[in-house]
Amino acid sequence: MNVKANMGGGILAVTPVIDGLTADRRFTYEQLRVARTFTVQLTTITDPNSASVELHFFTEATLPAAPNFDDTNKSSRVGNPKLLVDQPGGVWPAIIEFTVSLDDRVGDRTDSPTLGALMVDRFHATGDYAPYYFGFAVYDEFENPDTTAVANFVRPLVDLTAPYQAQPGRGNGTGTRPALATVPNVIINDAWLADPANAGGLNVPVPTAYTKFEAGLDFINFYISLRTTFALMQSELPAFSGVLPASGIINISLAFLRGLPEGTHYYAYNLRDLPGNISSNSPITTMFQVVKAPAPVLAAPRIPVTGADGLTPITFATVRDPAPSRVVMEIDFPLNSLPGDRIVPHLRSDFDDVFLPEQMIPPVGTPGPLRFVLDYENVLAPLFGDPNSADEVLIDYTYELVRSTIPVPPVSPERTATLEFAYAGPEQPNLPGEDNINIPPVVVQGAGTPTPAPNTLGPQQALLNATMTWPLWLADPARPVTGREIVTFYYQDKQVGAPIPVRAGDTEVTTTLPWATILAENNGTGVNARKAYVTVGFPGGANPMKQAVATNVDVTAIVINLPVPQMIVSGFGTTPERVATVLNCPSLNHQLTVGPPPTYERRALRIRVRRDTNIPTGAMVNLRFEGQTANTVGAPVIPNTLIEASLPMPATGDLEFRLTNYAAMREIQLPPVPPVPPATVPTRPATRYARIAYTVNGTESSVIVPVALLNSSLVYCEIERPEVP
Repeated sequence: MNVKANMGGGILAVTPVIDGLTADRRFTYEQLRVARTFTVQLTTITDPNSASVELHFFTEATLPAAPNFDDTNKSSRVGNPKLLVDQPGGVWPAIIEFTVSLDDRVGDRTDSPTLGALMVDRFHATGDYAPYYFGFAVYDEFENPDTTAVANFVRPLVDLTAPYQAQPGRGNGTGTRPALATVPNVIINDAWLADPANAGGLNVPVPTAYTKFEAGLDFINFYISLRTTFALMQSELPAFSGVLPASGIINISLAFLRGLPEGTHYYAYNLRDLPGNISSNSPITTMFQVVKAPAPVLAAPRIPVTGADGLTPITFATVRDPAPSRVVMEIDFPLNSLPGDRIVPHLRSDFDDVFLPEQMIPPVGTPGPLRFVLDYENVLAPLFGDPNSADEVLIDYTYELVRSTIPVPPVSPERTATLEFAYAGPEQPNLPGEDNINIPPVVVQGAGTPTPAPNTLGPQQALLNATMTWPLWLADPARPVTGREIVTFYYQDKQVGAPIPVRAGDTEVTTTLPWATILAENNGTGVNARKAYVTVGFPGGANPMKQAVATNVDVTAIVINLPVPQMIVSGFGTTPERVATVLNCPSLNHQLTVGPPPTYERRALRIRVRRDTNIPTGAMVNLRFEGQTANTVGAPVIPNTLIEASLPMPATGDLEFRLTNYAAMREIQLPPVPPVPPATVPTRPATRYARIAYTVNGTESSVIVPVALLNSSLVYCEIERPEVP
C-alpha cells in the first residue's frame, strides 16, 4: 500500500509570490477593499507529475512552530486546490496562480471563517502593520505532501489605517482630521506676483508628526479655493499634488497663484499612504486674500522714423542705417502696468502678420519706452510681400499686454505706416542693401587716336573729355526696363553731371566725364585706380541701387613730375653729404668713427625721396631697385638683383631707404676680364646699370645709374673694406 509521508525537499525553499504588494509587502487598499481579490503564485514545481497544489494561510496565532506545517486537517487551506487533471493538456504551467478572494474560506468546513474575516487590520502600540502568512502544499500521485518551509512563507502585511486614523482603520475619508498647515501671512496681488523674490512661489509647511509618516511615500492633495466645502474643492485642480517630503514643505507654484481669481481663498488637504488609505480632510481654513490690480490703459505705439504724423515712408535707407535697422517701434509703459507685464507687438499688412518677440515691463524706476527693432528680413520684408512690387504697402501695428491674472489681454489703439521698398534696376539679391551685384559695371572710354582700351586714360588722353557708358541689364520678366529709371554717374564718389533718364528701347546710357574732373582726381593705377560707378533709381524714389563693384579706371593722363630718387653718400665730421651719380664702393660706406682704422656702419645704399607737394604725408612710397644691362628704359634686367621696399612719407623732411642687400647689388657688377696674352693685367669689364624707381599713388619716378663695384685695382668693395661684425 502507499504510505503518506512528508519528506521535505521539493519546493521547501520556494517562497510564494503575491502579485501587487507594495515595496514593503503591504496589501493595497484596492486589493482589500475594492477588488477584494489578489493573486498568489507558485513559481517552481519540482515534480511535473505532482497531482495537486494547495494554498495555505496562517495568522500570527496559527503560525506553525515546526519547520514544516502539518496539513492533515486542512484547517489552513484557502479555497480549492489546483489539480493536474484540470490543467490544459494535463501539464502544469510554468507559474501556477491562485486567484484568492477575501470571501474564500480558510479550512475545509462549510462554516470555516473567510479569509477576509481573518486577514484584518489590527491595533499596534507603535502603528506596526498586521502580518499574515501564506505557503503551499504540493501532493504527488501517491498523496505524499511537500510543503513550504515555515521560514519561506510569504509574509504580507495588512494596513488599512490612513494617516491620522487610529488602528484599525475605519475606511477612507474618515477619522481624525489632519493638523493645520503653517500658512504664510501674505496678500497675493499683482505686485507680489511680479516680485522676483516670489518667483519660486509659496512654500507651505505641512505637519508630519502623525503615526507612521513615510517621507517620499505619503501623498498629499492640497487645495486652495474660494469654495468652503471639501467636496467642491476636490472638483478643482489641487494647488499641490505629490509626495510629502521629509521636511513636510510643499511648494505652491507661482503659475498656480497667478491663476487664482480675486477674493478670500481657503485651503484644505488630505493624505494618502502607499497602500492607498486616504485620510479625512483637514479643517477648511482661510489661506490668503487675492487682490487684482486696476486694468492697464494702453496708449498707441509709434514708429519715430515715420514722423509725428506717421506719413514718412519707411525705405531701405531707414532700415539699413544703422544696422540692423533704424526702424524702431516705441511703446510707453501703459498706465497701471506692472513690472513683469509682457508687451507683445503685432504688425500686419495684406501679405503677412508678424508678432515681435515680447519684452517685459522693467522694474519701477527704469526709464522707458520699450523699443522694438523692426529688421528687414524677419519683419518688414514679409509685410511688404513681393520684393519686385512697384507699389508702396500700408501696415497696421499695435500691441497687447499679457498678464497671467488678466484672462483676455488688452490691445492698444492701432496705428498705420507705409513701406516704400520699390527699387529700380535688375534684381537685388541682397535687400535691403544698396550695393547690387547684378548692376552691370559702367565703362569709361577715353578719347584720342588710337582709341585707348576701356577704363584706361593715358598721356594721350590728357586734356580730353572721356565718356561714361552704362549698359542696361539683361531682359528679366520680373524686373523689366520700364522707361522710368534714372541713372546717376559717379567718379571717385562724386556725381558726374545730371542724372540721365532711361528711355524705352535704350540699351545703354551715357554721359560725359569732363577733363576737369579727371584732372581734379589725379592719376591712379592698380590698387590706386580711380573708381567709377552708377546708381539706378526712380524719379523721387528713396531706394537708389548702386553698382556693387566699382569700375577700376587706370589713369596716367596727368603728367606729374616727381623728384627723381637720389643716392646719398654720407658725410662725416665736417664733410657734407652729397648726391652720388654712380653706385660705387664709397656710396656704400657710411663712417661712424675716426681711425685708424675708421669704423663703418653695415654696408648699405642710401636712397632719398625728396619731399614734394605731390607726395602727401603718410602716402605709401614703393621703392624698386633692379640691375639692367644698359642705361635705356626697358633694357633687359639682370637676374637676382631685385630689391623692393615700402615706407610711408613722414610728416616732415625727406624719406630715406637703406638697402642692405649688397649681394643683389654685387650681382650687377661683372668680374674683371682676364688678360689676353701677351697682356698680363686684367681689364675692367663692361659697365652695367641699376634702375632705381619709386611709385606714389600710381605715379612713378626713376633714375638709371652706372654700377662700379670694382676699385682701381679691380677689387670688389667687400675685399677693399671687409665688413666688421
